Amino acid sequence: MIHEYLLSYGIAGDFGRFRPVRPMECRRGDRAVVRTHRGEEIGVVLCEATPGHAHFLPNTTLGQIVRLATDEDEVTAVHQRRRSEEIFAFGRRLASDLALPFEVLDVEVLLDGKHAVVHHLRWDDCDERPFVSALSTKYELFITLTGAAPIPEKEDHADGHGCGRPDCGMGKGGCSTCSSDGGCSTCGSANADLEAYFRELRMKMERQRTALL
Repeated sequence: MIHEYLLSYGIAGDFGRFRPVRPMECRRGDRAVVRTHRGEEIGVVLCEATPGHAHFLPNTTLGQIVRLATDEDEVTAVHQRRRSEEIFAFGRRLASDLALPFEVLDVEVLLDGKHAVVHHLRWDDCDERPFVSALSTKYELFITLTGAAPIPEKEDHADGHGCGRPDCGMGKGGCSTCSSDGGCSTCGSANADLEAYFRELRMKMERQRTALL
């Protein structure tokens, strides 16, 4: 009987059910080469899957466990992480040069060296095809964009009701949190909030990456 296992994969900590392509025993914490909907990558065994897991994860694709990760796989994974850093830096510059309304948060080059996942946060609709095409051509990779939820747009305080945040002074008849022109200085710091959000999200993703290594 071939068992199924739950494995975690990717820097965002996704997980799913996987079945070995041939009989093999996997233990919690084992690193394995798996085929996910994204491509071939390294995952970490969480536990043996039960019928209950299949019931609560009905919409997840059943992936394949190709093999337990070898020393060669680990060397390849390190190489791909270094490529990811290079693509991350280039992708941020490219998004800025193209004036696209999104921020590149992180990049994963999968173990197969053919696929890359670009994690980004967008705050408006746009045509990302020039961005994807440029990355794909430069690095000879199939690029997948995956986006985080957008940050809500700045509220219009013209009605004097403020944005509804607890520290907004507009709904209180004005206070030290509001600017002298009647605007909400708390909400006016959108750029600073955005930068802080990016820093925090990237730190979380880095911590998740460390936990999986």
